[in-house]
This record gives sequence, structure tokens and C-alpha cells, in this order.
Amino acid sequence: MTTRAKQLMSVGILMTVMLASCSAPNTQEPASSTSAGSSSSPSSTRTPARQATPSPSGNSGAEERPSPSRSQEPSLRQQAEALADELSASEQAASLVMAGVPATGATAAEISAMKKQGISNVFLRGRSQLPVKQTAAQVQEITQGLESGIPGQLPVWVATDQEGGFVRVLQGPGFTELPTALTQGGWPVSKLEREVGAAGKELAEAGINVNLAPVADVVPASIGTGNAPIGYFGREYAHDASGVSKAISTVNEALRSEGVQPVVKHFPGLGRVAGNTDTSTKVTDTKIDADSSDLQPFEQAIEQGKSWVMVSNARYSRLDGKNDAPFSSKIITGLLREQMGYGGIVISDDLCEAKQVGYLPVGERAVKFVAAGGTVPLCVKSAPAITMARALAAEAKADGKFAAQVREAAVLVLEEKLRMQ
Repeated sequence: MTTRAKQLMSVGILMTVMLASCSAPNTQEPASSTSAGSSSSPSSTRTPARQATPSPSGNSGAEERPSPSRSQEPSLRQQAEALADELSASEQAASLVMAGVPATGATAAEISAMKKQGISNVFLRGRSQLPVKQTAAQVQEITQGLESGIPGQLPVWVATDQEGGFVRVLQGPGFTELPTALTQGGWPVSKLEREVGAAGKELAEAGINVNLAPVADVVPASIGTGNAPIGYFGREYAHDASGVSKAISTVNEALRSEGVQPVVKHFPGLGRVAGNTDTSTKVTDTKIDADSSDLQPFEQAIEQGKSWVMVSNARYSRLDGKNDAPFSSKIITGLLREQMGYGGIVISDDLCEAKQVGYLPVGERAVKFVAAGGTVPLCVKSAPAITMARALAAEAKADGKFAAQVREAAVLVLEEKLRMQ
């Protein structure tokens, strides 16, 4: 049973347990390894950024908990936990994966295969010249095919890359032709908010509810176009952390106001490398550390509480010289979650086609990402995305510790979907 009735039944059970309990649940959300702890925001600001916090694996103290009134409803977190526990290990694993499909529309075979596996998050890849209404029709076909796999009639996540400039997947009539982020960053705040808001409205009309933007990377002027992934294409909003922070805050607010979830990227910063992880191997940053100013835009985003975070595929020798960022618990759990206090969705950059991570089997990439503290492994093609979901499920069935990590990630996904409902 995966209908709204099932969700309501779970909520009813939770309320009965809460009211019958001698020790009532805390009205404040418990800290957890991935939960935001707030039903109104995908990120946590319980502690100031860049300050050490207790490990978010459980409650940090024994506060006296007030008894709930009979009118109190379960929090989004509690509802998400109830929904997650209705899912099998395979279903929890599949709920995490984001699978790429052509921006011009997925085939019936692709939709059927994803539905069979239980995948309910998609990424529109490539370039499309379809107008807004036709894009909406293609998106609706995808969402209608996949929504039965989500408990409680929650939304299918449909993401794309609509930064502006050279990175603009949807280019058909009705989609605003935003310039590069470097140009946008020079606009007055009012114009940036207005233009991005208009673009967000168009995305929402097309059925897109997640935009993998804005870029929060700082490319120093001294490097400029010598930075292959960002600077070469003018994807940075400014050449200093302050300018980037100001711009992405405006973009985040503008997108969220139109019902589109922004994603700041590429943590902990991709503005100082020479190579592009999509097309090169052994791309390594030797500058960024835990006190780098490059982290300031991400700190600002965490404090603002409007965006998710995408992790870079590069390696950072001063943070973890042995693991690329998506496979580094030091970077995702230690730096981003524990030190900087972020409790929201952590999505990967593409883990399927990127040359940087090609040394690992595709399923293992997803497993290592979730084990490091990630939430949503992204794959730009649907077939290997299904392989990822299967690998996550197999590892969860074989390893109880990893099963708990998968469940926690699934709870976070469901909590976000409840918020977006």
C-alpha cells in the first residue's frame, strides 16, 4: 500500500504511540547523521558554521522533554521515519538514486526499468529545444510512471542543470536565456533576483522541482579561464568569496520562492584546479583546507537554509589525500556535516560518466558515497543508475551498519519530499 491512506495510517500510529508514552518525544528534532532537524528547511543551522559540533549520530543531551498536547502532530522527521520503515532495504536504496534521462524525454523502456527498480528521482541531461509546454508533457510522463514507487504520494524529484550561459539544458521557447554566472554576478541584486525568479517559474511550469545550481565555487582572478571546469565557462559569480556568497544567496532565494530546490556546488570548492573531473583523471586541489575562504559561500548557504549541497568529484590533498571527495567521510561527514553543521541533502556530481571516478565499479561508487555520508548518488544515465540502486541494496543486506546509513539517507529524502509536497 503506497497511497496517501498509508501515510495517514502511519501518522495515526505515531500519534497514538506519542500520546500513550510516559516520556513524550522532544518537540525539538533529534540530531541525526543526515537529518536537517527542521521541517522548514533542508539544512541545519543549529550551530554556527565552521565550529565543531557533537557527532550528529544521535541525541546530544538528556533534556527534559515536554509532554505533547493532543493536537500535536508528528514532525516531518517522524513521518519520514514511519514511511521509511514501510520500505524494504531494496526500496530504501532505490529511493536515494537519481537517474539521468534525455531532456527531450525518457523512453517507455527507461521509465519501466526505473519503475521496476523503485527509482523515483531523475535528472534531465543533455540539451533540449522543446518549449515549456512540451517539456512539461515529457516530465509528466516520467513522473506518472515513477510516482507509484514512492510512499504517501510524495513527489518525484525532477532535476536539471539550468545555471545560465554554457550550462543550460532547457533552451527551447519559453525558457529564459540567462547569461553566464559571471555576468549575472555583476547585476544589481534586484535584477538577479528578478531574472532568476523568472527562470525558476519557467522550470516549475515545466515540472522541474530541483535545479543543480548555483555554482558556489570561487575562481581567483589570477586563475580565471585557466580553471577548466568553472572559470573557462564563466560559471563563477565573482572572483572572491564575498561576491560569490552574496550572489548565491539571492539565487537560492529566487529559486525557492518559485518552488524549485536549489543546489549549491561543488563542495568544498572547484575553483582552484586546472583539470575537469568530467574529462580528466587525478584532478587534485592542493590549496583548500578546513579554514579556506573558499568554504565561505557554502557556509553562507548553510546559514541561509535554502539549498542542498553537491559534492565535487575532485581530490583535496589538504583535507583527505587518500580519497576523492565523494568517497571521503573526512570531507562529507567530518567537514560538511560535523564541522560546518550541515544536516541536509548531499548529492553527488555525476558518478557514472566522470573520468575522475572511473577506477571504481559503478555500483561501488554509490556505496562509497553513501558510506561517506552522502545522500543522493547521481548518475547521468538510467541503466548504470539501476546498477547503483542494486549495489546499495546488496550492501545494505550484507552489512547492518551500512543498512542503517541507507535507512537514514532514505529518511532524509522522504523528509524533504514531505516538505516539498
